[in-house]
Amino acid sequence: MCRAYDGPVNEEMTTPDQALGLRALKKRQSRIAMHRAALELVHENGLSGVTVEAIAQRAGVSTRTFFNHWTTKESAIIGVLLESGEGVAEKLRGRIEEVGPRAALRSVMREALAAAPAEPELRELKQRVMASEPKLHTLSSGNLLSVQTEMVEALADALEGEHAREQANLSVQIGFAVTRSAFAVSMTRGIDLGTAFDEVLERYDEGASVF
Repeated sequence: MCRAYDGPVNEEMTTPDQALGLRALKKRQSRIAMHRAALELVHENGLSGVTVEAIAQRAGVSTRTFFNHWTTKESAIIGVLLESGEGVAEKLRGRIEEVGPRAALRSVMREALAAAPAEPELRELKQRVMASEPKLHTLSSGNLLSVQTEMVEALADALEGEHAREQANLSVQIGFAVTRSAFAVSMTRGIDLGTAFDEVLERYDEGASVF
């Protein structure tokens, strides 16, 4: 049975930056606990037999905490890594002002991967659940399309030239392709997603791909 992380976080003994890191870690662990609980329950009872209350109870959190992280039971099951399309676009625009379009897009994609569960067994469970519930595939695809569309718009605004939107669209598609490759490498070789992402990106930058 899943339980949300409830270990000690003594913020009085840490610096503000360290405390922020601990809070972010605890938030991530809580999200993963709810994601795991949601997947387990769907695997056991089917999508229609799962409620938000049941997910929260198994994860050891309140329903209020659940809705602080997820909008629906389906979003917890899918384990949406990226925020809403508008939220990602806002983050991307802010990052572009700081480091430029290229570095901004890469950092946002890598940040999304950092929120993903590292455990291979959890990702395998998700694959089984997604394969057994076609509705989840539809919802996941719709969310992904919304996020990609907003990211393209944000990136296009920062680029110059008459083909800015086409360039932005290609860049976002490549970014998601790199991310998918990182997931595959991580699963095959048993390495963490961040390392896999960096390796795939390095190969891409070196022109190691045939395309």
